[in-house]
Amino acid sequence: MRDFGEIRAYIKLHFDDHIRKIQDLLRQPSISAENLGIRECAELVRQRLHDLGCGEAEIVETHGNPVVYGEYDASAEKTLIVYMMYDTQPFTNEAWTYPPLEGRLVEIEPLGVCMIGRGAFNTKGPLVAFLNALESVLAIDKNLPVNLKFVIEGEEELGSQHLPQFIEKYEHSLRDADAVFFPYASQDAKGKVKIHLGVKGIVYFELECSGRAWGRGPTQFDVHGSNKAWVDSPSWRLVHALSTLTSIDGNHVLIDDFYNNVAPPTKEDLELVEKLASSFDEETIKETEKIYRFIDDARGRDLLLRYLYSTTLNIDGIWAGYTGSGMKTVLPHKATAKLDVRLVPDQRPEEIIPKIRKHLDRHGYDDIKVSPLPAQYDWSRTSAKEPIIQALKRTYEAMGYEPEIWPCLGGSAPFYLFSKKPLQLPFAMGGLGHGARAHSPDEYLLVRGKDKIAGLASLEESYVRILYDFARR
Repeated sequence: MRDFGEIRAYIKLHFDDHIRKIQDLLRQPSISAENLGIRECAELVRQRLHDLGCGEAEIVETHGNPVVYGEYDASAEKTLIVYMMYDTQPFTNEAWTYPPLEGRLVEIEPLGVCMIGRGAFNTKGPLVAFLNALESVLAIDKNLPVNLKFVIEGEEELGSQHLPQFIEKYEHSLRDADAVFFPYASQDAKGKVKIHLGVKGIVYFELECSGRAWGRGPTQFDVHGSNKAWVDSPSWRLVHALSTLTSIDGNHVLIDDFYNNVAPPTKEDLELVEKLASSFDEETIKETEKIYRFIDDARGRDLLLRYLYSTTLNIDGIWAGYTGSGMKTVLPHKATAKLDVRLVPDQRPEEIIPKIRKHLDRHGYDDIKVSPLPAQYDWSRTSAKEPIIQALKRTYEAMGYEPEIWPCLGGSAPFYLFSKKPLQLPFAMGGLGHGARAHSPDEYLLVRGKDKIAGLASLEESYVRILYDFARR
């Protein structure tokens, strides 16, 4: 069996430099929603691939943000696509304790020393940690155990709307890969490590009620609030339209045929859920997400089934009129809501918007505008039996962790572009380590952990082990 002692020693010796390299990328903004620093960040990532020895390291143009593509030919038997993202979410108007672009090291009890910054966890930190791991392998072994093809996009936070263009253009180069790997930090706040076999799909859209389209209420601008005595309100109309979409508690969707094509869990899924229920700790989730109770106070197996196999309709935001400080009474001329639908097998994204349009029309809300937004992902699944998944599992076990295997993650990502036609490749995300608060203030990645929670050095070592295990099986 491969001895990783020399590589581990190299990581330890260069630990401060590895931290600095993550900080360098965090300090370069790359906020796709604001088009801030995107190209500069892409060039930093491209340069890092070039420095690692990628024969091809290029910035590939799309109709949106560019994809950084690189190939490392190790003359190995197996080839792995490494999917990553260099863009991040905005942080303006968020209440950060520390500067979001600094990458400051802070002691957070009881975890240990963490790096605070936008993208530290999602996912610039894991991206650079993976590149640090490759650098460590090359320093000791002079070559990598597998061939690598890097696909590093700059629009994941916008729904990966132009990544299909890249996939179509480079399909001939990608189709000879054996699997796809997404470097991540997969431990929770208590050190438990999870393997997720897929993601849910998503459809994101806006509903807008305006006085102009309705033919009632203010039609061009907000008017004084006293006018409510004799003028209709688009805001109230939108609220009532929203109320028709679900049951009164918001937990069951009332749109006709919404649950059509929802496939039941497979035999393999149910076997995984039964095993998962024996170690599942909902209290850690409550603490991490700062919530008190789950829907219907569900627990254990029932809670897992709800999380993994429920298709949902969620209101992400609602706004109209004046929302600033102090007092300003207005009757808004327009009201808007953003919503998302999470999809499970075998739902199809293209079916959702027509069903919502038909529902609103049937309830007399034909004036309400339905605007699909670019964030539309299909669902994705990979079998637990795939070699890349087994490589993760054996790596965790070799490093002293018994992983939980989850049939899917409740969130969404563009994994379907790799796991479905034309590539049809198994997809895995993983690595030891812990981070949290993605999309939130004080996002962090654990750098020096305590007890069973792995820090940056073990995160990088886990990436090394995954590559070697996958190469030899």
